[in-house]
Amino acid sequence: MTDHEWLAAAGPYALGVLDREEQAGFEAHLAGCAGCRAEVQAFREVAGLLAHGAPAAAPPAGLRERVLAEARQVRPIGRRGLPGPWLAAAAALVVALGAGAGAWRTARRAAALEREIAARDSMLAALLGPEVHVVSLASTGRAPSARVFWNQRQASFVVTAFDLPAAPAGRTYQLWAIAKGSAPLSMGTFNTDARGRAVVMLPADSAITRLGTIDLCGLTEEPAGGSPQPTEQPRLVGTWRHTD
Repeated sequence: MTDHEWLAAAGPYALGVLDREEQAGFEAHLAGCAGCRAEVQAFREVAGLLAHGAPAAAPPAGLRERVLAEARQVRPIGRRGLPGPWLAAAAALVVALGAGAGAWRTARRAAALEREIAARDSMLAALLGPEVHVVSLASTGRAPSARVFWNQRQASFVVTAFDLPAAPAGRTYQLWAIAKGSAPLSMGTFNTDARGRAVVMLPADSAITRLGTIDLCGLTEEPAGGSPQPTEQPRLVGTWRHTD
């Protein structure tokens, strides 16, 4: 395989989608290739941020027994009472209602999870392919705090950030595409969570697509909603790697 073909295999390897033979060959190559090892680590960081899950919704354990116990404390209605059948029926009704509510919640969560998975699948698709370019953003002398993947075919950016403190209230982070001879073009805005992390997908504006190539990517802090042009020097900057 060529150097380019090995590099293109880094993403699928990090996501665990290579077959055994491909995996064995790539791992043998990794032992002597620092560039591919760095690429695998970058994809693994992204894959870690893409983890998702949702707990199943179901009636709480022991609900029927608790309902029966409470119902036995109620004075029977009528002269003879017949508490057994009525209590059983009441308990069954409450359990059925609880199960119905649980099923409804489960269905809602399942639908939400399906939408989330579809969004994550779209992100993963945007991360892979020979048309994807990547840039690591860092301040001088420090480790990268963000990476941006540009899928030209899909006209989209996937932004991953880590250890980047959230912008203050009323402020946001804004990415800029910087090409020689052109004014910076906004790539969109985002913010990080309390842990300083983010995974967001942003559309690539047609003006950026028309540039064909981008030399640098910069990150600034701007007022909420973004700015038409940067209002400060980039806090983070990186040079695009054109992998195609």
